Amino acid sequence: MKPRRIDRRLFLRAASGAAVALPLLPSLRAKGAPAPAPKRLITMYTPNGQIHDGWWPTSGGETDFTLNEAHTPLAAHRDRLTLLRNVDLKSAGGGPGGPHQRGIGTLFTGQQLQAGDFVDGCGSHAGWANGISIDQVVANLQLDTPYKSLELGVRATENDVQGRIAYAGPGQPLPPMLEPLDLYNRIFRDLVVPDDPGTPPPVDPLIAERQSVLDAVRGQITNLESKVSNEDKMRLESHMTLIRDIERRLAGTIVECEKPDEPMKLDPASEVDMPVIAELEIDLLAVAFACDLSRVASFEISTGLNRIRYPWLSSMGEGHPLSHMSPTDTDARTQLVARAQWHSGLIARLYDRLSGIPEGEGTAADNTLLVWCSEVSEGNVHSHTNMPFLVMGGGWHFETGRYLDAAGASHVDLLVTILNAMGVETDTFGLPEFCTGPLAVLT
Repeated sequence: MKPRRIDRRLFLRAASGAAVALPLLPSLRAKGAPAPAPKRLITMYTPNGQIHDGWWPTSGGETDFTLNEAHTPLAAHRDRLTLLRNVDLKSAGGGPGGPHQRGIGTLFTGQQLQAGDFVDGCGSHAGWANGISIDQVVANLQLDTPYKSLELGVRATENDVQGRIAYAGPGQPLPPMLEPLDLYNRIFRDLVVPDDPGTPPPVDPLIAERQSVLDAVRGQITNLESKVSNEDKMRLESHMTLIRDIERRLAGTIVECEKPDEPMKLDPASEVDMPVIAELEIDLLAVAFACDLSRVASFEISTGLNRIRYPWLSSMGEGHPLSHMSPTDTDARTQLVARAQWHSGLIARLYDRLSGIPEGEGTAADNTLLVWCSEVSEGNVHSHTNMPFLVMGGGWHFETGRYLDAAGASHVDLLVTILNAMGVETDTFGLPEFCTGPLAVLT
């Protein structure tokens, strides 16, 4: 194939999803610059609030805080996390539905609910959320990954507003895949990865065309090297590093991208299979990120209805009723904190795996942002103030390893900040009357 003619303004979206062009060279007044490493986003939901005296740090200040019980599994990743106190779900204060319905509907959309026939435990009626969720805003920018987003769920079996966190648009919920085998069949079954890293995969016409353009870019860089300053030569060399990385991806020689074993068939409604399902989904998601099959995911455990038990933790209370118990009920507190700790352990498992995937000057963990919250602040009072938000990653956009007081800020300001971190240039999201721009304490 004859190489096409390109100039410095041409950007090629190659296999890594990065925009490839000649870098910014002041001595030639060239346009374009090397793209950063790909960024990834995960939204995560667990139901019915948290036990606050087991969630918020026990002592210390903004950077020297001590993790509480719920977050002890994240100790190794403490420098990546941000705990945000006094963020309020103000957009959940109106519209149809009960507190669980309104909370989960607005959590990642910033919108209220449509009218509908879904009934909550108190007899309130509501429909789906009335807006797109942040994960799908970001997913719509992912033009070069095979799957723009992955929706994962663990025992999130109800087709109800209380069982959906991802929305493609108003009234357009995205159901999660509830079984690891479904996820495997969707994205890995037909994936071809050479057994021998030195053996190239079968020639694909699209890959061949992309390689042709990369060759042309390499030729332009070689021609420019004799005409630019030493400083610009360093920029060109940096750009060549980017090209070599993309070529390795095109050749299928990324050692971290290994096709996983096919998982066993499991029962998505089983409390016995639940921990295995959750861990397998986390592991498969890490591989999907390593292979750059997708860069956006949502992960939900159960639903706002939540009548599940956690027998592997010796926690035999049903989740929703358990969360309604008095704060003085020590057994209920012990069970709920143990569940939160297990949820944190799943995040730690994911970041452990991502930390083992070299990428750029660090690892895939450095380029992955996760936002975790519930639909209410505390289950026994159904409050939407002081929501238990935990953010992992995002260090390329804001300082991490902090415990911050947002002083009653609206959660849509946090969603704007997350979108900004993912490259979405906006100062508003969700209901505009509750949005003032990026969350000031986090910027």
